[in-house]
Amino acid sequence: MKLSYDFHTHILPGVDDGASDTDEALSLISALKENGVKKVCLTPHFYTHKESFEDFVSRRNAAARDFIPRIQDEVEVKLGAEVFVTPYLFSESRDFSPLCLTGTNYMLTEFPYSAGFSGETMKLLLNIRNVGVTPILAHIERYPKLMKEPELVEELIYMGVIIQSNAVSFTDKKLKFKLLKYLKKGYIQIISSDVHSLRRNPPSSYKEATEVFRKKCPDVLPFLERNAEEIWNS
Repeated sequence: MKLSYDFHTHILPGVDDGASDTDEALSLISALKENGVKKVCLTPHFYTHKESFEDFVSRRNAAARDFIPRIQDEVEVKLGAEVFVTPYLFSESRDFSPLCLTGTNYMLTEFPYSAGFSGETMKLLLNIRNVGVTPILAHIERYPKLMKEPELVEELIYMGVIIQSNAVSFTDKKLKFKLLKYLKKGYIQIISSDVHSLRRNPPSSYKEATEVFRKKCPDVLPFLERNAEEIWNS
């Protein structure tokens, strides 16, 4: 079994620190396909304390209108964002659907890596839940607090937060054993690439991570694929 969904990419060209142009973006899509991925979410960074909601959505949508028609038919795409969550996001009442993965109520989110996941961070996550949106917490491995205190991860899951980890992290000797323990316990619910280029979180990490899962915990592959399918089709 292969992992065929990718909910976290920086492929949309010229929007953030990912693909710089259409040719590079198409090469990343092609590389993901070669590594088994058939359904891809385009999630450029949205720094809510640096850019207005309206400006980001307008800029991203313009790039998407130009790029998405160029993608080969064998790959399905959804549009979204990796939202750096700050109080500015809730400075006024608004429709959050433009930030969610197309046709769903799931939104990819990130916080400062120093976040303690208590107090203000939890309040922001509750604010997201209270507007009917389900947060997907990007790359759990980048939060030292969550890697040290699994009970906090359990609390997030109880709140309805989806936990995502980067495929490339399972090829990192310092990270993979801790992440495999989390994965076996169900603390990581989806795997994504967080691809920025052929060198930074490359598409090939999908195939490499899948091989690790097959050797260490083959039962997680159907679990991950079911979770991904449910989110995509929700």
